[in-house]
Formats: sequence, C-alpha cells, structure tokens
Amino acid sequence: MEAIARTVLQKLSSFAQEEFGVIWNLQDDVQRMRSTVSAIKAVLLDAEAKTNNLQISNWLEELKDVLYDADDLLDDLSTEALKRKLMVGNSILREVQIFFSFSNQIVYGLKLGHGMKAIQKRLEDIAKIKITLQLTDRPLETPIAYREQRQTYSFVSKDEVIGREEEKEFLKSYLLDTNETVNVSVVPIIGIGGLGKTTLAQLVYNDNAVQRYFQQTMWVCVSEEFDIRKIAQKMIGSDKDSEIEQVQQDLRNKIRRKKYLLVLDDVWNEDRELWLKLMSLLMEGGKGSIIIVTTRSRTVAKIMGTLPPFFLKGLDLERSWKLFSRVAFDGGEEPNDRELLAIGRGIVKRCAGVPLAIRTIGSLLYSRNLGQSDWLYFKEVEFSKIDQQKDKIFAILKLSYDHLPSFLKNCFAYCSLFPKGFKFDKKTLIQLWVAEGFIQPSNDNRCEEDVGHEYFMNLLSMSLFQDVTIDDYGDVSTCKMHDLIHDLAQLVVGKEYAMVEGKKGNIGNRIRYLSSRTLSHFAQTPSSSHKLRTFIILGQQLYGSKCLDLLHFHFFLSLKCLRVLTLCGLDIVTIPTSIKELKHLRYLDLSKNHFLLNLPPDVSSLHNLQTLKLSQCFRLKELPSHMNKSLRHLELNECERMTCMPCGFGQLTNLQTLTHFLVDNREGFEMKHMPNGLRGKLEIKWLDSLRYYAEEVESAKVLLDKQHLQELELHRRKFNQEFCGCGEDENILEGLQPHDSIKKLVIDGYCGRRLPDWIGNLSSLLSLEINNCNALISLPEGFRNLISLKRLRIYNCSLLEIRCARTNGEDWPKIAHIPKVLIPPFTPSLFRYYT
Repeated sequence: MEAIARTVLQKLSSFAQEEFGVIWNLQDDVQRMRSTVSAIKAVLLDAEAKTNNLQISNWLEELKDVLYDADDLLDDLSTEALKRKLMVGNSILREVQIFFSFSNQIVYGLKLGHGMKAIQKRLEDIAKIKITLQLTDRPLETPIAYREQRQTYSFVSKDEVIGREEEKEFLKSYLLDTNETVNVSVVPIIGIGGLGKTTLAQLVYNDNAVQRYFQQTMWVCVSEEFDIRKIAQKMIGSDKDSEIEQVQQDLRNKIRRKKYLLVLDDVWNEDRELWLKLMSLLMEGGKGSIIIVTTRSRTVAKIMGTLPPFFLKGLDLERSWKLFSRVAFDGGEEPNDRELLAIGRGIVKRCAGVPLAIRTIGSLLYSRNLGQSDWLYFKEVEFSKIDQQKDKIFAILKLSYDHLPSFLKNCFAYCSLFPKGFKFDKKTLIQLWVAEGFIQPSNDNRCEEDVGHEYFMNLLSMSLFQDVTIDDYGDVSTCKMHDLIHDLAQLVVGKEYAMVEGKKGNIGNRIRYLSSRTLSHFAQTPSSSHKLRTFIILGQQLYGSKCLDLLHFHFFLSLKCLRVLTLCGLDIVTIPTSIKELKHLRYLDLSKNHFLLNLPPDVSSLHNLQTLKLSQCFRLKELPSHMNKSLRHLELNECERMTCMPCGFGQLTNLQTLTHFLVDNREGFEMKHMPNGLRGKLEIKWLDSLRYYAEEVESAKVLLDKQHLQELELHRRKFNQEFCGCGEDENILEGLQPHDSIKKLVIDGYCGRRLPDWIGNLSSLLSLEINNCNALISLPEGFRNLISLKRLRIYNCSLLEIRCARTNGEDWPKIAHIPKVLIPPFTPSLFRYYT
C-alpha cells in the first residue's frame, strides 16, 4: 500500500511543464491531490497494523483501489505529454495536425479534468473516514538498510546441506541394492513442508555413484495437479502439445528395458486410479528401476509406495544451530557475544528443526543487521505471537515477509503469478518489476535494472528464493521458490493478484495482476478486468486451443491499463494495428509465436514500451522501420528469417539488450549507431555485408565503448571460397574490437589469414570459439596473455589443421601460442578442444 501511495506522490511532485501544458489550469487540482494523498499516507502504518479490524481493512481496500486509478490517470497524462513532445516538428503529417487541433486538445483536457476531479473527490471521502476510524499519523519507518558487505549468498546450496548425510546414505542403499527382483520399486519420502524432502532427493539424485548406476535419470516436479500427460511429457523432455497416445508411446520407448531413476517431487494426488494409470506406463523399465516420491501425505505414500516409506525428521538442536550459524553470522562464524548466542539458540529451538524456517529466520536476522536487543525482541515478542498460531512454521516464514520494506513486498508478491516449481529467469523477473514500476529511483544514478538486481539478491539472501543456477560468469541466472514460500506469496497478495490454473477461475473486480493457463475465459470482455496491469498467459500448458483469435485479441486490447502483456507460444499470425491503444504498455512478450511474420508499424506508437521479446519467432522477417525510443530490451534469438534491422538505432539511447544485429548493406554502416549501454550478449550476423565499409569499420571501433557486454559473437552470412584470405575481413575484425571486459568471444566464418592483435588484450576472456575460418593460418602471439581463459574451441579451420597435421600436431602449441594449461591433444580428424 505504501509503495503505490509513494508512486502517486512522486508523479504528482515531478510534473514538468509539458504535463501542465496538457492539463492547462489543473495545477491546483494536482496540488490538492498531493496534499490529500500525503495526509492519508501518514496514517498508513497505523492502519496496516490494525488490519484485523474489518472496517479498517475495507478502508484500505478502497484506498488502494483509488490510488491505482490515480496512478493510471497520471501515467495517462505523462504518456500524452511524451507523445506530443515526440511529434513536434512533424507537422507535414496530417494525423499530427489533427492531433494538435484545438478541438482535440479541449476534448482531452476536459476528459482529464473530469477524471482528476472524480479521483480527488474519492480521495477526500476516504480521508474523512480515517478520522472516524481514529487512525493516527505515524511517519513511515525508514527500512533498515540491508547489508552489502557480504558478497556471497546466505542461502545454503546443495553442496552445503547440513545434517542429512545419514539420510542420504540410507536412501542410496535402497537405490544401489544389487538384489534386483522387480522391475520398478517406489520409495516415498514423507515429511512436513520445509523439512528438506526435495533437497534430500536432489542430494541422492545428483550423487555420482547413483548417476553411474542408472541408465536413465529423470526429475519431475508434480505439485498439486497430477496430469498424466504432462508428467509423461516432462519425463521425455518434450514441450510439444502432443496427444496422450503419442506421449505414452514416446515414454515407453525412452525407458524400455533401461534401469531408470525417476523422482516425482511434491506429489499431492490421493486418487489411486490416476497413479495406477501412470504406473502402467512406467513398468517398461528394466529391473532395478526406482521411483522416489516426495510428499507431505501419508495417504499418498500408502497408495504409491512399494518399499517402506522414509519418514524425514527435523534436524536435532546441534545441526539446527550449525545451519543457523551458517546463514545468521558473518562467514558462518559465531560471535563472541555470549548473550547473543544464548538468544539465538532460543530462537533456533522454536524453529523445531525445520531447515526452511531456520534458514529464513537466520537470513532475516542477518540481512537486517540487527543487534542483541532486536534478537531478544524477536525471541520474546515475535515468537510469542507465533506460539499462539496453529501453523507455527508458516507463521515463522511470514515474519520474513512482514519485515520486508514495501518495495520488496511488491516484488515478492508478483512471484505469486507463476505456478509452483516455476523456474524464474532473473533478468526476466527484473524486467517485469521495472515494467510495473516496483523499482524505486536510485540516489546514485544506477539504472532500474541494477537496482532490481539488488532487490533480487535481497530476496535471495532472505531465503525467499532457492535452487539457484549460476551462469558461466558466476552470476545467478535462475531460481525457484519453495512451495511454502509460494503459498506465503499467494496468501499476502490479497485481492490484487490471481492465477487461473484450470478451466474455471474467479476474476474479481479488484484484480490488477492476472496470469492464466487458459484462454477460455477471455473470448469476451468482462468489465471486471478492465483495470488489469499485468496479463500473463503461462504458455505451454494451456487448456484447449492455443490459437489466439480475434475475440481474444479484442479482450487483450480492451485492457487499457496494461503494463505487462505476455502472449508467448500462442501460434499468433498477425498483431492488430489497434495494439497502439495499449499506451501504458511497458513489457510485451511475443516469443515462440512461430507463425508471426511481422509487427505492425503501430508498435512504434507504444511510447512507454521498454521490453519487446520476439525470440523463436522463426518466420519473423522484419521489425517496424522505427523502433520506440523508450526501448531497453529487444530480444531476437533464433529469428533466422529476419532480413534487416530498423533504422535509427542511435536514437535508442536506453537500449541495454540487443541479442542480435543483422548487418545489411542497404542501410549503410548502421551498426556504428548502436548505443553504448548494451549489456549481456550481442550476436552480429552477415559481417560480409560490411566489406563495402571495411575502412570505416576499422576506424570507427564501434564496440570498444560497450563495456557492459559479456558475450560477443561475430558471424558471416555464407562461406564463399572466393573470399578466403580477404583483406577486408581483417580490417572489419580489427574495427570490431570489444571492450577488454568481454567474457566470451565467438568468431565464425572469418576469411582473414590472421586474427587481430587485440585478442591478446582481453584479460577477462573466459571462453573463445573460432569456427569455420578456413583461411586462418595462425593465431596471434597475444594468446599467451589470455590469463583468464578456461574454454577454447577451434573447429573447421582447415589451414590451421593442415599445418598441424604435417608435423602430427607437434607445431600446434607453437602455432597457437596458447597458455600451457589449454594446450590440447592434437587430432587431425577433429580439430576442436573443450575444457
């Protein structure tokens, strides 16, 4: 609540002259609204502390609703002002003349004025009620700053799991039993939520001896919906929307006569018939096959188990303390403060040996940088409240949420839109938070994505995320939520968020954020949905037809307040021109629409659009001729049929992500206009088109200032022998020198004889690939300077291979000048190497 109030106040306080030019004489209304919102904001802390009072709870709901409406109206105003600013100077266009016509300005001004006055009236009525509710002004507390000095994460990775060695070895004895008398055995692991059933199963599943023993290993997160077709699809690793007959045949072929290990994680199904149907498909495996089932239900274990169930217990006090120390103290080292340690042991005892609760409360105490008195307060006050509740573990987890600052509460709540077991991509999640306005402005001029990264790491340090994967550069790439944490997210979101899982679902009139696995609700335009800010179609697991028809588009395009729209994998063929009506839109995901040919020029009218995702739109040929200046992320992975890039990249000063750039000589040397803020990965294709501008490329050094790029791939369009040894290619590559902070470099189809010397300056380079460079005769001396290089791949470089083959590989290190640690064994028939 405090976050949306703060957002409205920021907008009211930051109006520039352009906005006042749109609303004319409404400055007084703006000032009144700002004063009213400020007065209400002052009592929010008191009100939110009294939400058990039904009147106050209803008052807060009404307040939240009007604040959202105010934010939409103010955003409308800012967008209108931005649109007029961008159109200044294009008076030759008739539509611009109409737009700026005096009558049009009057109509818009009157409409906006009425909207402002209506919202102000609602705010004043709400402000009057606060008096009758006897709410007192309490300045909002400044959140305690989260610690920044610890660079590692407070979560415990699978390699650091504490206190489960005996349980792991016991389960391994089940799995590695060589007395194989039956084809398939089922071992249930039973325990309450948060005990670590999944973690234990992961420890066993990833054990080297276990991986060697089984011919096939498979992991399926089942969760609450026991759908045989989906489970089978996950087992075979397919995301195709195939019929059950084809799926079951593929599954049986995959496991037939193979000794397999299957983990069915988080099973809730107590319908024995469903289990028997799935089990009939799994009997094709070879003798000694094992299925591990993790569940909270003894009934599930009784239905599914063929071997005695394994009852997972909580950690004893010493192991609990060891885990707590790992996350609560710097470096896992106990401090010398005996009183603090005594308080900590009392807190740990109340966590009842549940690892998730221990990690969560330990992370909370660490990240908030609390002292002895605060720890005592937690033990005596916070935990005394927990002891009175039925579900004590869940109440402990909720403490982490209650102590989050408001901006982190929004980010955490947003995760409730995704199903249990969902793998969050960190970059995508941050882009969604930015699109929804959850990121507060930074005092140190950092971009919103960098602040969003800090938010993500704070939530991770609070153990609200887990199961992270780390990319090649040591950064967190993906994560998941524990089921109990997901339950917590769905509990705290109230009436603003909804996820429609099945064919039926309730969409209330206060819903602002919605996700769904079905399109069946949305062929018409329910009035209760017109205020939606987020609409996410969850993609692969849709009920019914995936095809998005005009009726569905009519629904989506009626959602005038949308900031986020995800229509991924829906077989969309065309986008209606009326998409320009979604003027608040910040995030548009159209990826995996394999039949989409192009985007209408009207996409350029989305003046607030920040993120546009078009990856795996295999038939997409081109983008609108002029892209939005507000664009920050443009993803074009695997858009193989694109023929050119739009003009005006130099105007996209906010662009951070550009996964692909196609060089087209029809546009001249357009690449020199790419903005300096590019991050992550950039793949440049059709470099042979630059031969007409080779000298200009060499002198321009267009990539040298792109210091935030991590990966660079340079590709030719085709391999023509006539160009082998082409001097222009050497000039081009010389001019494409990246910043020396680059981590990965791929050079593919290069026709020069020598690589540029700048490669030896890439001191941070971790991975280097040189492919299909048939004219290359040597590698530069500077290769010896690649002190960080961990992976080298050289493939289909015929002259290098021939030269090494003459001496049976003895000259290979001399030719390559490669650091000794990377000198590979030479194989004439296969000139490649991995580390």
